[in-house]
Amino acid sequence: MADTKRTMWHGVGAVMGGLVALALLWTGYLLLSRPRAPQPASLQSTTGARAEAAPQTLVVDGVLDTDEVDIASKLPGRLGSVLVKEGDAVNAGQLVAVLQAEELTAKHEQASAGLRGAEAQETQAHLAVGLESDKAEDQIKQAQAGVQAATAGLGMANAKLAALEHGARPQEIVQAQQAVEAAQAAFNTAKLTYSRVKALADEGVVARQKADEAELGYHSAQAALTAAQAKLSLVKAGARQEELDAARAQVRQAEAGIAAARGALQLAVDGRAMVDVRRQDVAAARQKVAAGQGLVHEVAAYQQQTRIVSPISGVVSQRIARGGEIIAPGYAILTVARTDQYWVDVYVDEAQFAGHHVGEAVEVEIPAVGKRVPGAISRLLPAADFATKRATNEKGSFDARAVQLRVTLQGDVRGLASGLTARVRFAPRGGR
Repeated sequence: MADTKRTMWHGVGAVMGGLVALALLWTGYLLLSRPRAPQPASLQSTTGARAEAAPQTLVVDGVLDTDEVDIASKLPGRLGSVLVKEGDAVNAGQLVAVLQAEELTAKHEQASAGLRGAEAQETQAHLAVGLESDKAEDQIKQAQAGVQAATAGLGMANAKLAALEHGARPQEIVQAQQAVEAAQAAFNTAKLTYSRVKALADEGVVARQKADEAELGYHSAQAALTAAQAKLSLVKAGARQEELDAARAQVRQAEAGIAAARGALQLAVDGRAMVDVRRQDVAAARQKVAAGQGLVHEVAAYQQQTRIVSPISGVVSQRIARGGEIIAPGYAILTVARTDQYWVDVYVDEAQFAGHHVGEAVEVEIPAVGKRVPGAISRLLPAADFATKRATNEKGSFDARAVQLRVTLQGDVRGLASGLTARVRFAPRGGR
């Protein structure tokens, strides 16, 4: 029963409230629609002249705004610590947060070890090039010396064979003939002497010993003549077939030695190609070193990304993440608002827009801090179609459009904050 009465009184109260509201609306309509009494002509002319003489200043209210930057990590991971809090002032490049990076530390050690291994391979490849080059040059020198020695041996063998094939020279034959003639003369003299001494010895005129000595000289001269004749015969007859065959065999052996020496020289020259192969090994090792260095730099760059810094100077307006949270790449950790540049976006009725332009000087009042700062129009929308619109009035006139202007503060902006009310004062157009 009590609930029913309470509901009934609530309904009566709602009806009474509606009637009072209707009465107030009707009274306001009557007051607004009452015709105003015409002003005296003198008052009208005075007011018009005063309006023309003193154009009114256009004042439009807006809100201070500034750039805000969300500070995020390029890497996923656990947020180790956040070093600032909301309201703290930060400078560009200041460290504001740190990610835990145990995996990156291990990756950096692995990359560094790989780089050291590649550098060791490059050093070994350089040493191999030097050793292979020295070895090739030594082998070439030895092979060249072998070719020269074999060539000299072939020359000697050919000379000996030619001498055997062509026999003794005329001078040698003449020399042998002269030796025979000298031996013949000595033999004749010894023979004659022996005959005379023997006859005298037989007669007892000289001693038998003298005859024996003469006989010995005779036999010696005969032997010398026989030897000289034999030598002359050998010189005229030339070398024997066995000597010619042996000399020809020596020539063939020398020719084979030259072929072998030249083959060894060619192998030594071909061995230089291994030097080029070793140089290619050096180039490959150098590429591995470059790749290792790139990997180390990449990991170092990732490690640097774990130290999150503020890109601008300003004030921390919002702290989104906390230490210990797992964050994804691009997930905002902090928001920093700039404190060295502010602007105000205001809307000017199109009827009052004429004459305003980019670069126009204005005055901006910040009531909250009791401060006035010079400013300038820095931007206006290129078409009124993008501006805000106000609804058509009841008399059916066209829509009134408001053009958006951006005013940038140019004076001392210390002590200001985003979101404060800003009152923009435009100079009277009649004063231009």
